[in-house]
Parts: sequence; structure tokens; C-alpha cells
Amino acid sequence: MPDIHNSQRKPRTEKESGQSLVEFALALIFIILPLTMVFIEASVLLYKYVALTNAAREGARAGSIYLYVGPAPSPTAPDAGRSTAVTEAVQDTLAPLIVSPSACDGSGSSTTCRISYGPPSGPIADPLRSTDLMTITLAHTHTFFFGSLGNEINIRARSSMRIEPSSIISGTGP
Repeated sequence: MPDIHNSQRKPRTEKESGQSLVEFALALIFIILPLTMVFIEASVLLYKYVALTNAAREGARAGSIYLYVGPAPSPTAPDAGRSTAVTEAVQDTLAPLIVSPSACDGSGSSTTCRISYGPPSGPIADPLRSTDLMTITLAHTHTFFFGSLGNEINIRARSSMRIEPSSIISGTGP
């Protein structure tokens, strides 16, 4: 039986011998490499977003269960202790790709942490802020690895929890 497919083939000329190599190089440069770079960048962004969300949640939880131990508090003493507890929880939880904020006071270079309190909007009635809403907001500026998508993007995560009711516990003991 004669081979029909082989008889219909044209013989290759010298001009056609590198065609597949050129096609692969063009596909690599214009399709495969850009898609790989976008995939890597998107993966890092998603990783950082999940890490920020988790750190904000852990910080809010640490602040909501914070228990002030000491003498009768001034209006700022429990907030300072709560801020320290939140900062430590955020720093312990943040991933290695994100620079941890030094404090949850809204300042920082690439990552900031801020604590805000909900009702009451007037003066602090309860210095322990029992049952007030506490919100932790983390913001991170991500610098792109590859400049084709721009220079940087801001990623934000926010978590809110009610502060557990508590009473003043004296640090002196019974």
C-alpha cells in the first residue's frame, strides 16, 4: 500500500529549517514569559492579602480579649496596653514577605497598622471600653517585581470585633 502522506509532502528547503525555532522564540517572548510574570505577581499579591487579613483578624482578637491588670485606670492606660497587645499579635502573625509595623499608631514605612474604636462617639464613659467596637486596619504598599503592571499597589485589610466586657483587676492581689 503506498504511503499517501509521504508522497504529498514537499521537501524542506534551507529557508524553512529554522521556522519552528523562530515560532517558539516568538511565543516564548510574547506569550509564555508575560503570562508567567503575571502569574507570579498575582500569586504574591494574593499571598500578601491573605497574610494581612489574617494578621488583622488576629490583632482584633488580641485586642478584644485584652484584660487590663493594674490600678484604677486613667482613660489612656487600657488603650496603651491594648495597643501593645494588638501590635504584638500583628507582628507575630504577619508573613515574612511583609515588613511588620513597629506600632499600631498609623505610622510606618510600607506597612501601617491603625486601631479605631466605635461607639460611643463622645468622651470615654468606660475606660476599659467594654463592648465597644474595635477595628484594626492594616495597609501595605506592594512594589511590583515587574514594572509592566505599574510601580506599586496598596493592599488593605480590616477586621472589627467587640471588646469583651471586663472589670478592673488590681495588680496587687487579694
